[in-house]
Amino acid sequence: MSKKRDIKLFVNDIKESCEAIFDYIEDMNFEGFINDRKTYSAVIREFEIIGEATKHLPQDTMDNHKNIGWRDIKDFRNLLIHEYFGVDFEIVWNTIKNDLPKLHSAILMIQDSLIIGEKK
Repeated sequence: MSKKRDIKLFVNDIKESCEAIFDYIEDMNFEGFINDRKTYSAVIREFEIIGEATKHLPQDTMDNHKNIGWRDIKDFRNLLIHEYFGVDFEIVWNTIKNDLPKLHSAILMIQDSLIIGEKK
């Protein structure tokens, strides 16, 4: 039987996966990304972790950050897991460039609020 994980651990998983993706694609363009199987495989795995960890966030946490497409994140994870043979790398790349920075910022805010909440 597995032990219940604290929300802070799931938040940290999302933060670390965002930062790993940023590291993986640093100095890389789209063409380089789609031609580097190790990189795109690693990125997809990190998105799977983000999607899975997101499922464990409390609804009120997500409600406090409505600018993030939480449902889209979960759906994206499901697409990557179940439709692995039809992954659209342009969507993955655009998600990295357009959506991931917003998610990372929100996760940092959530992480800070959890730390502040512990101190009260």
